[in-house]
Amino acid sequence: IVLTCLELIFFAGLRSTNIGADTAIYLKALNYYKSLPHDKILNAKLIYPFDFEIGYFILTKICAFFSFSNAKFLFLIACLIYIPVFKFIYDYSENPFMSTMIYLAFGFFGYSLGIFRQMIAISICLMGFKYVLERKLYYYIIFILLAMTFHTTAIIMLPMYWLNKINLENKFYQILFVEATLFIFARKIVNVFIFLAPKYTGYVGGMYDTHGGSYTMLFILNILFVLSYRCYMIDKTKFDEMSIKALVVAMYLQVVSYSMQIFGRIVPYYSIYMILVIPCLIRTIFKKNVLVSRILLIVLFLFIFYILTQGNANLNPYEFIV
Repeated sequence: IVLTCLELIFFAGLRSTNIGADTAIYLKALNYYKSLPHDKILNAKLIYPFDFEIGYFILTKICAFFSFSNAKFLFLIACLIYIPVFKFIYDYSENPFMSTMIYLAFGFFGYSLGIFRQMIAISICLMGFKYVLERKLYYYIIFILLAMTFHTTAIIMLPMYWLNKINLENKFYQILFVEATLFIFARKIVNVFIFLAPKYTGYVGGMYDTHGGSYTMLFILNILFVLSYRCYMIDKTKFDEMSIKALVVAMYLQVVSYSMQIFGRIVPYYSIYMILVIPCLIRTIFKKNVLVSRILLIVLFLFIFYILTQGNANLNPYEFIV
């Protein structure tokens, strides 16, 4: 885990500055604040288009104050993203190697190379997961609030605490019924959310206000849910149950996102728990042929990673920093 974490940190830290969807804008912000008089950097105000949340804004100004280069800044961001993720894998995954493969294959690593604020927020939420299991609400709220200082969408993780109270047993058809209902009322749900969070009103009618999209991820989430629910009925453990519940929420969020593209950004907060679910599936389904199944799945995950990377202009070709 340590070696893999270091490898991803170096891949992210040494990459060219044109790799990643929003890398350029984040580096422009860093260099803008570096260009200010040194005694005015920490007191500088937010300006458009650098309208970041307060936590990330302070981080950027501190890095500018200490004259971080682009590479040093990318290294720091990589540490903030990947160290909590791999600590989470170490603490809760049945098969850390397989969890790492899933993290790569399903685009979380590629996503993290450009979407800094949200991936830091997701990592902070993962650090707070232990307090969900330990039923320490106040500690968990502190982590959610901290995550929100990097990306306000982290508020979507607050209900994770109360998922523990929901009993999954005999809820299979009810869960699928709710998913089908969300397809019908998704846009109304989005409108309610925008009403409660006026900050996102600007997305209405904009470039991100598009309907539809690929149903591949929804298909994958549903397949994982069906299989994992069966495994849950066979082998009930606390970690498996919470991960499956997170998967259900990811399904619901994915459905809602088809009515407005930008809402797809919040799905990874819950879909990342597939890094715990899939190893459980492997253990339950392939009891007699674990080695063969792992080899086949590794090949499959590498193939998925290859396909996703080939089609992503923000990641391919990979180049080292000049």
